[in-house]
This record gives sequence, structure tokens and C-alpha cells, in this order.
Amino acid sequence: MSLDDARSKMEEWRRDYNEVRPHSAIGNNPPITLMNGSEMQQTP
Repeated sequence: MSLDDARSKMEEWRRDYNEVRPHSAIGNNPPITLMNGSEMQQTP
């Protein structure tokens, strides 16, 4: 494991957490939807 490897893994995690993973506190949407001003979609 190297510093570059750790940086790469952290960036991958950050993107998943902020752009992909749904958060129940904001209607099961990823946080990026709030930053983009997108309307939150309701999950059936």
C-alpha cells in the first residue's frame, strides 16, 4: 500500500458517498442532487 493507493481509494469512497450512495435523511438521494439543485426523486 502506498500514499497514491490510499489517495485513490479515498477518492473512490468520496465519490460513492457523495454521488451514488442514497442518504435516508434527504429522501434516499445522493447529496450531489442537493448541490446540483436537482429535484429530489421519490423512491417507490
